[in-house]
Amino acid sequence: MYLMGIDVGTSSTKVLIIDYLGRTIAKSSVEYPIESPLEGYAEQNPEAWWTATKISVKRALEGAGIRGDDISAVGFSGQMHGTVLLGRDGKPLRDAIIWLDKRSINECNEIYESIGKEKTLSIVSNPVMPGFTGPTLLWIKKNEPHIFNKIFKVLLPKDYVRFRLTGSLNTDFSDASATLLFDVGRREWSDHIINGLSFPRDVFPDVLESKEIAGEVKADSSEETGLSAGTPVVTGGGDSQVGAMGCSVIEPGLISSNIGTGGQIFAAIDEFRFDPKYRVHTFCHVVPKKWCLQGAILSAGLSLRWFKDNFAQAESITSSLCGIDPYDLLSREAELSEPGCSGLVFLPYLSGERSPHMDPSARGGFFGLTLNHRRHHFIRAIMEGVVFALRDCIEVFKELGVSVEGIIARGGGAKSDLWLQIQADIFNSRVLKVGVEEDPAFGAALLAGIGVGVYRDFKEACEKTIKFTAVKHPNEERAKIYDRIYTRIYRNLYHSLRLYWDSNRP
Repeated sequence: MYLMGIDVGTSSTKVLIIDYLGRTIAKSSVEYPIESPLEGYAEQNPEAWWTATKISVKRALEGAGIRGDDISAVGFSGQMHGTVLLGRDGKPLRDAIIWLDKRSINECNEIYESIGKEKTLSIVSNPVMPGFTGPTLLWIKKNEPHIFNKIFKVLLPKDYVRFRLTGSLNTDFSDASATLLFDVGRREWSDHIINGLSFPRDVFPDVLESKEIAGEVKADSSEETGLSAGTPVVTGGGDSQVGAMGCSVIEPGLISSNIGTGGQIFAAIDEFRFDPKYRVHTFCHVVPKKWCLQGAILSAGLSLRWFKDNFAQAESITSSLCGIDPYDLLSREAELSEPGCSGLVFLPYLSGERSPHMDPSARGGFFGLTLNHRRHHFIRAIMEGVVFALRDCIEVFKELGVSVEGIIARGGGAKSDLWLQIQADIFNSRVLKVGVEEDPAFGAALLAGIGVGVYRDFKEACEKTIKFTAVKHPNEERAKIYDRIYTRIYRNLYHSLRLYWDSNRP
């Protein structure tokens, strides 16, 4: 018997099938686009997620050479903060507005004015930022009242796909805690904020533990996916928390560094705690009665993807003809550059920035450019700039008393040997890599196993299935170079340039 994890990501939906020892049996993924009808907008069609899920599940089952009834349970992970508006007929009322969206900047200020800034922050434990469910829903209320008045349920992305699979309408604590409509310390929907914004309370779904069985595969969904009707489906959680669990970050000590489309620094904490300066997020973990601190940057792997799409056409052609990952080619080229890129520094604020600046108006750029710089310098500078941004988050964690005994590298960035070493050198810490690449889908599969009793608890699930495959130690000389660049240049650039970004604020 096997376990299945489904990760409804920003760029694609990934499906992973594992055995009870954590060995990958099969995996599959289907991509979909991000639509931007206006500048600063970011939307996706929820049906694209469901279609990708159906195709990926079928392909994974076929790739494993197994039948649907060989799957003991299914678990979910998904991109956070996105807003799916469901009508009473069970269909989306419009395209989902996802976490990259910036349209609700004014609504963020309105929430502070309506509820009171200090009161709001004391409840949600996070700064109010565009792209989160609360401000997005307020924007819908003001600008699309004909849609708002028809809302039956507000769902997060993975909850919508699970609804299509099972018919169950609920969410979990990790995803709910990232909506800005949730009392994170009390672990419940905040009636104070919901009522203060005049949102109908009944549109928000019941909240279940991530390991809890939320429903079973429906008969019609069985025909569409190949899964057996009646297969248990657990609730799942936000991709950051589920991915952290999928690489064993369930106790204080080890933290994780995720370089995916966005980037996150993640630490599990046993007691509720938040940053009084609100530079990083506090959310509920998928582990019951635990929380997490999370620093989030918006354009991590997305920065390198931007470069690939616009300046690396040859690599993309080579990839399609020879089956070579274009990012492998870029990583090899970046190795031609020395650490520090001869003074070239990259700010990865291509979509604004969250931690630690919480500034949607921030802008990216290259600093220190000279006639001597070549293409390989730009590639490595992007990789280094992303890690410098993640170090900003780690510095906040240290201020808050978080112990950093080691860092587990996650996401696409962990596939690059160079990017792993850059992390070890810039963080000046050992960096470990786990044997599973798709840790949100892997964590989702482990949640499924915990939910049906394959594993006694989270600790056993991680101990039985997670293996570390590589360790990078910091090089003392490079660590000193990077520390000098970080302390003298990188962390000062934002504050030096903010004046110019301020002039373009709405």
